[in-house]
Amino acid sequence: MLALAVVAVVVFVQGREETAVPTAKPAACAPPKDTDAPGYPALCAALNRPDLPVLVGAPGEHALGANSAGFVSSSAEDGKGHDPAAEVQLDSYVVRVTDNGDLSLRTFTDLLAPTASPGVVLGHPAVAFADHTTSIVFNGRTTTTGTGGIARHLVVAKGPQAEAGSYEVAVWRQGDGAVDDAAVLRVAEAVLPALQGWVPAQP
Repeated sequence: MLALAVVAVVVFVQGREETAVPTAKPAACAPPKDTDAPGYPALCAALNRPDLPVLVGAPGEHALGANSAGFVSSSAEDGKGHDPAAEVQLDSYVVRVTDNGDLSLRTFTDLLAPTASPGVVLGHPAVAFADHTTSIVFNGRTTTTGTGGIARHLVVAKGPQAEAGSYEVAVWRQGDGAVDDAAVLRVAEAVLPALQGWVPAQP
């Protein structure tokens, strides 16, 4: 299953953004649950970098948490979730990396055209696109939902060919703040080469 809309939620409580106590170093990755895909721990270890705030352009921010962001599919033969993903929340940014398995970059390009912007990342074909997050506001016993800010996505082939599987990096901000496209590229260039399954391009 291919979900093109970001599963990103910005949560506010009584009009204020809910946050945890920041740490001075990367937050420990949450232990994998039975419902998490097997690839989650490796993704989280690669994404949960001490320089992640610098990469997104917010060097003064801190890691609040690092968790699995994959989904569970009832069709999984082993009962695990497909599309393992890891997500790190900073003070105002959220960064996610997803392993799309064998889903090729060409598939993304075909489905997203003409809104996708093709490119090259570390010698691998890539495609960038943007969509809206979903905001959920809790105020007492009432809950309202609405359109949040813009999430930037960068899908990169695992190998130098577009037919290879793909990884996806997504960055968005709590609230309506904008994300710099260059920030998504910096995260991708730093994180993706550390992932198992990444095939370096020949010089």
